[in-house]
Amino acid sequence: MKLTNFINYYPMSTYTLKLFNTGQITLPKAWRDKQKTKHFIARETKKGLLIEPIKDEDIEVIPYETDKEVGLIFPKGIDPRILINKIKEIDG
Repeated sequence: MKLTNFINYYPMSTYTLKLFNTGQITLPKAWRDKQKTKHFIARETKKGLLIEPIKDEDIEVIPYETDKEVGLIFPKGIDPRILINKIKEIDG
């Protein structure tokens, strides 16, 4: 697909992102500011890589228990500070 066709196909703002040697990419500031979060989840789709913001209200917690352990799974990820604050709330 030619670049002009690509830009017309995706009418929202389009940026070229650079992959650094550390494996990191930087999201454009305009995108980061619009999302009002510092946490994102990336997943592979049939069309490519999809990056979505994770907001506090989107945090999903799944408790689990096996014969050997009890724990929580955060399928969308979680900011460790939120987890620590929640534990402090429970622990008093």
